[in-house]
Amino acid sequence: MTTRAAIYLRQSLDRTGEELAVERQRQDCQRIARERGWSIVGEYVDNSVSASSRTKARPAYDRLVSDFEAGKFGALVCWDLDRLTRQPRQLEDWIDAAEDRGLVLLTANGEADLSTDNGRLFARIKASVARAEVERKSARQRRANEQRAEAGKPHAGRRAFGYSPDGANVNAAEAEQFRYAVDRLLAGGSLRAIARELTERGAKTTAGNPWKPTELRRLLVNPRHAGMRVHRGDVIGTGTWPAIIDEDTHRAVSAILADPARRKAGRPRRYLLTALATCGVCGAIVYGVTERRGPLYYCQTRTHVARKAEPIDELVSAVIVARLSLPDARETLAHGEDKARVRALQTEARGVRVKLDGLAEAFAVGDIDRAQLRAGSARLTARAGTIETELGRLVGSGQLRDLASADDMAAAWGALDIDGQRAVIGLLCEVRIYPAGQGARAFDPETVQVEWRA
Repeated sequence: MTTRAAIYLRQSLDRTGEELAVERQRQDCQRIARERGWSIVGEYVDNSVSASSRTKARPAYDRLVSDFEAGKFGALVCWDLDRLTRQPRQLEDWIDAAEDRGLVLLTANGEADLSTDNGRLFARIKASVARAEVERKSARQRRANEQRAEAGKPHAGRRAFGYSPDGANVNAAEAEQFRYAVDRLLAGGSLRAIARELTERGAKTTAGNPWKPTELRRLLVNPRHAGMRVHRGDVIGTGTWPAIIDEDTHRAVSAILADPARRKAGRPRRYLLTALATCGVCGAIVYGVTERRGPLYYCQTRTHVARKAEPIDELVSAVIVARLSLPDARETLAHGEDKARVRALQTEARGVRVKLDGLAEAFAVGDIDRAQLRAGSARLTARAGTIETELGRLVGSGQLRDLASADDMAAAWGALDIDGQRAVIGLLCEVRIYPAGQGARAFDPETVQVEWRA
C-alpha cells in the first residue's frame, strides 16, 4: 500500500509576501516524496510565522498534529527540523510518534531520519543547539532594547505611524493625519467614525491596511507620539525623536479613551464649567471629571470641591437665561462681528479645556503627580484666559448675537452648543463653587456663586 505523506512548510519572516522560501521548500519536499514513491495527501504551510515561542500560534502546525492523531498520514517531510519546530518538547512528541506509531519523518536536506537511532540522536542534539541559540538571541535582543530605552532611542521593529523607518524623523503626511485624528477625538468624535474618515482621507496603517477602531485606539494612546520613551509598559523619560503632539494633548487623549462613559453610545461627556469656574475656598481652577458616581467638578487641589456637575450646570444655565432675558442683554452682547475668528478661538478653547480635563483625569488615576498637574494646568489656564478674553470682545457675532435678539431665551440657550454657552458665561460672569457641606444630601444653590462682570 502506498505510504500517505504530509509536507510541512514554514518560514519565520516573509517581508514581501511572495512565499519564495516556502516555494523552494515545497519543491525539495515534493522531490523527496516522489523518490520514495509516497502519495502526498496534505500540505501544511505557516508563512511568516516563528517557531521559537511555544505560545506563538501556528495554525497549520496545529492542523498537522491533529491530522496525524487522526491517522491521515504516516510519513512527514519538512525541509529542515528547525522548520518543523525549535521546541525540544515538541520534537520529543514527534520522536515518540516515530518510535511508537511508526511515523517516518524525513528532512529534505537529508540531515534527519527519525526511523534510525543516529537520526533521533542527531535530531535531539540539533534541537537543543537551536533552542540555546534562540535563548541567546532573545537575551541579546532584550539587552539591546534596554540600551535603546536608556538612551531614549526609538523602539526597533515595525515602523511607527507618523515616523520614518528608523523612528528618528517625522513623516509629515502621516503626522498630519495623526493630528487630524487627535483633533477629531478631542472634538467628540468616535473611534469608529475617525477610523472611517482616515480611510476616506487615504491614510493607512504602516502595514498598508485600512484603520480599524482597535488599532486606532492603540495608536492614539501611544506615548511615543508625544516624545515619551516607553519600556515594558512604563514611561521612562523623553525620547530623542521629535514629538507630533505635546504631552498635555496626549494626556487628554488618553483620559478620553480611558473614560468608562465611552463604552456607552453617544458622544463623550464635556463639561460646561471646566476652567471657567473656580473653587470658592482656594480659588483654584475647577475641572470636570467622570467617575463611577457620574460627572463631577473638582478643584485643582482635590481637597475642597467634589460636586455633582449636573445640578450646578442647571443652576448656572438658569441664572444666565434670566440675565439674558433682561432688556439690556442686546447691548451687552452686541460688540461687532468676526465669525471666523470666533470659530477659531472656540476650537482652540475646546482643545485647551479637554487638555485640562485630561490632566485632572491623569492625576486622579495617579499617572502624573501634583507638580506635573500644577505646571500643566498653569500653562493651559493662562492660555484659556487669553482665549476667553478675546472671545469676550468678539462674542456678539454669529450665534451669540442671535441669542441676544431671541424671543424665547430659554429655547435659544438650549439650542447653543457647549462652546457658545461657555463663551456667554465667560463674558457675563465668574462662577465660584463651594463645598456642599458635611452630610449635605440636597443641592443648595447658595453653594454656587455667580458674580456678574461690570
